[in-house]
Amino acid sequence: RSAALHLARGVRTVGTRPRNAAGAFVLHVELEFKTEAAAKELVTAWARCADWCRANEAGLMHYEIARSQTDPLKYGIFERYASLDAYASTHKSTEAYRTFRPKMQALQDSGELEVSGSSYFELGHGFVSGS
Repeated sequence: RSAALHLARGVRTVGTRPRNAAGAFVLHVELEFKTEAAAKELVTAWARCADWCRANEAGLMHYEIARSQTDPLKYGIFERYASLDAYASTHKSTEAYRTFRPKMQALQDSGELEVSGSSYFELGHGFVSGS
């Protein structure tokens, strides 16, 4: 049956992908750079941090940076953790984070980068596919 038909009948599982458990902690960080050089500098530093996190942080479930489709100076960082504790106690205490974050702060302090963002707790109604 089609997904639309399932949804019309109130069926909550479609396909074979399992739903997320509720409670994952999610961050969405918006980055707006003044120059492409500043963007390149931070993306390079972020990629090193991401490599370390992928290898060492079991509670970090998604960690990605993306460039805007319409503005080459705007980026978004998307982070998904098993819990708030996996972010606040584990991720923020790693050497990778403590190396990356001052680089980002220096760009903010110099006026090369503006940062905004929001944090969320997942409700468990969606899914995340593997890649």
